[in-house]
Amino acid sequence: MRFGINLRGDLAKLSDAEIATRFEALIADRESMHRALPGFSGNKWVYQRGLGLLFGRGLLHARIFYKFYGLQYFSFRKPSLYDLYLLDCELKDVRDELKRRVARRDTVLVTS
Repeated sequence: MRFGINLRGDLAKLSDAEIATRFEALIADRESMHRALPGFSGNKWVYQRGLGLLFGRGLLHARIFYKFYGLQYFSFRKPSLYDLYLLDCELKDVRDELKRRVARRDTVLVTS
C-alpha cells in the first residue's frame, strides 16, 4: 500500500461503480497522454524510471501537494511531464482506494 498520510477523503465517498469507472478513465487518459509526449520532452526517460522524484507522491497525499511537488516537471508545453505526474498521482490514489476497499471486504468476509 502507500506510505504517507491520506488526505483524499473525496475518493472514499465514491461508490464502487463510480471509483471503477474513474480508474478506467484515468488509465485511458494516461495511455493517451504518455503517447502524446515526445521522447525528448524534458526528462521523460528519468521520469519513466522513477528517478526524478525520490519520494514518489510525497508524505501528504492530496492534489495540492502533488501540484507543488511536481513543479520540477513543469513546462508550458502541453501535455508535459507535469501533467503526466499529476495524472499518475491521481491514478495511484484511486488504485490505493480500490486496494483498501478490497482489503476491508476481505476482512469482513473472514470474520463472518
